[in-house]
Amino acid sequence: MTHVPPKPSLSFLLAALVLCLGAGSASAQVSRTLSTPGPTAQAQKVYNLLTDLENNSRNGGTKQTIMGQHCEAQKEAYAGEYWVKVGDISGRRPGFVEFDFGPGNYRSTYAEAYVDYAVGFARDRFSYGEGIVGFSFHMSYPGAPVKSWPNNFRQSWMDYNWFGRVINWQANTAEYQALLRDLSFAADKLAYLQQQGVPVLYRPFHEMNKKGSASPFWWANQDPAQYKQLWNITHDYLVKTRGLKNLIFVWSPYEWDGTYGGDPWNYYPGNDRVDVVGVDIYHGNPYFPAQFYTGLAGYNKPRMLAETDKLPVRWGDSRYGTVSELDSRPWAIYSIWGDSLVYNLGTTSPNDWNVSSNYKAIKDTYGYYSTYWRVLTGGSNATYNWAALR
Repeated sequence: MTHVPPKPSLSFLLAALVLCLGAGSASAQVSRTLSTPGPTAQAQKVYNLLTDLENNSRNGGTKQTIMGQHCEAQKEAYAGEYWVKVGDISGRRPGFVEFDFGPGNYRSTYAEAYVDYAVGFARDRFSYGEGIVGFSFHMSYPGAPVKSWPNNFRQSWMDYNWFGRVINWQANTAEYQALLRDLSFAADKLAYLQQQGVPVLYRPFHEMNKKGSASPFWWANQDPAQYKQLWNITHDYLVKTRGLKNLIFVWSPYEWDGTYGGDPWNYYPGNDRVDVVGVDIYHGNPYFPAQFYTGLAGYNKPRMLAETDKLPVRWGDSRYGTVSELDSRPWAIYSIWGDSLVYNLGTTSPNDWNVSSNYKAIKDTYGYYSTYWRVLTGGSNATYNWAALR
């Protein structure tokens, strides 16, 4: 039977005409429907904000971006150190803070004090009306005897069928049971945050399209259908088995430049399993190629620059030209990874783009809130009323 789409209503046509006249050409409206049925009121409010930001950027409204900061609690003097550091440098705090459930230790468990500190810090930011929060999960391979950074990656002993055993829920394999044990750790923390009224942008199994010499995670560069099964198992476990209603699921591939990351499209789990689409970018000049922003547009989801090492705004000086990524591509959220705020990734050498000229890029970015309220910051002197989301 051939499906015939319904005819658009007159009110729809008039609204579309107004948008076209006012903004050149209007993109499809991003839906406010979350992949979690019956979400908490707080999760729905946060998602409404993200969809509003996305729709405004597409349809000629005021362009606004939430500035974010990932914090590596296991490497910080205290959980949230780099969220605070942004404020010490710029006078403004990030409007989004992200932590990780994954390994910063070399023991047999994910349970570490720094994780609880991170959960508490995230809880307080939302509960105090200072911003929104997220968690990623650098998960060691299921069954790993040591929860360590090296065990995030492919192991030489993994045979061709190993990943298939991880997702083989029908046979309830030992690898599948190990996966659920690891997911249960994250679920327990997410359940606590739900009890506290805190919604979470949850970003699992990222950079799934990373390849070759880029050291792919154990879930990366796998058969796309099997990767999607892993995502679906995770979504179902958290939402259906554990009953979590406070989650906003973020899917974030690696930059698909052909060198470090391949095309991610076949890895997309589906609109009913994803709420926000993002990308992790660590290469190229500060004025990021448009292909990543425009490439994600077709999903009609809020777009997030989930990880990067360069601030998006820098008014030129004698060393660098003027760049405003947020004017060119107003991501709903733009988040800096950990201590790359001030250091080159994985080193203790200065991240010159961000720190030179007395932290010019950081100050210029966080000071951009005064121009059409483009940058939404957090903390006690935020440029947005985050308390309205509680």
